[in-house]
Amino acid sequence: MRRASTLAGLLAACLACAADPADLGNIRAVYLLPMSNGLDQYLANQLTRHGVFEVVTDPLRADALFTDEIGQRFERQVQELYPPPPKPPQPKEDEGEAAPAKDARSGQFGDIVGDVEPVPLSTFGRGKGNLFLVGRESRRVLWSTYHRPKNASTRELNSAAEKIVGQLKDKLPAR
Repeated sequence: MRRASTLAGLLAACLACAADPADLGNIRAVYLLPMSNGLDQYLANQLTRHGVFEVVTDPLRADALFTDEIGQRFERQVQELYPPPPKPPQPKEDEGEAAPAKDARSGQFGDIVGDVEPVPLSTFGRGKGNLFLVGRESRRVLWSTYHRPKNASTRELNSAAEKIVGQLKDKLPAR
């Protein structure tokens, strides 16, 4: 058991140190995704209070996202916040070409409904204390840390947010 806690501590230290300060220096505005026990609200307060980043409520204005999970659920949230641009319109078919045959199992041409590939489950999820700062454009984890609040009291969540922001502030290059 002691070995597992030591490994977890080393991993957390490595994750907190892995950020390139130059990458963090380019971040001005952040958007916070909903987190366990409302930690996002406390982080928003501490980030604003200490002037670390501008906290925005419009994800389109954010340079980075704060989340307490990465993986499929995170990717779906990002897809909803930043949908891909619409596809360009298809050129009209020439009258001489035959239209593609409609598959009996599909709702649209080529969109097979019945044969859906199973999606593998992610090993990532709500890490109960993990926190990630992810670049909006690059989708890279720019900074992360582990700090698990002892309980869900407001005092403990505020204290955790203050410690997290302090760790982040220490990693930021001088502005």
